[in-house]
Amino acid sequence: MFAEEYLALVRECRDEEKMFQFLKEDKPGVALELAKSKNVSPRILDILTRHVSITVRHEVAKNPLTPVATLERLAENKDMLVRDYARRTLASLHA
Repeated sequence: MFAEEYLALVRECRDEEKMFQFLKEDKPGVALELAKSKNVSPRILDILTRHVSITVRHEVAKNPLTPVATLERLAENKDMLVRDYARRTLASLHA
């Protein structure tokens, strides 16, 4: 399977257990696709807040599916962009 097809499966996945499997496989791009997904579960997003990639954490902070408590925690993150994205997402949820 080509990388684009695999990442499309990740992007379209709606099954939390399958999302965990994708993360365990640790293939390039998987965490980022999940962080940006409109189908991702709140638990997966919370797990991704601790991802090594700052880009993944940025996407979690921008995702409107990220739980409010997680966004509030990210709004205090040491990374300026994570903080800013989280605060903007929180503001958009309250608008």
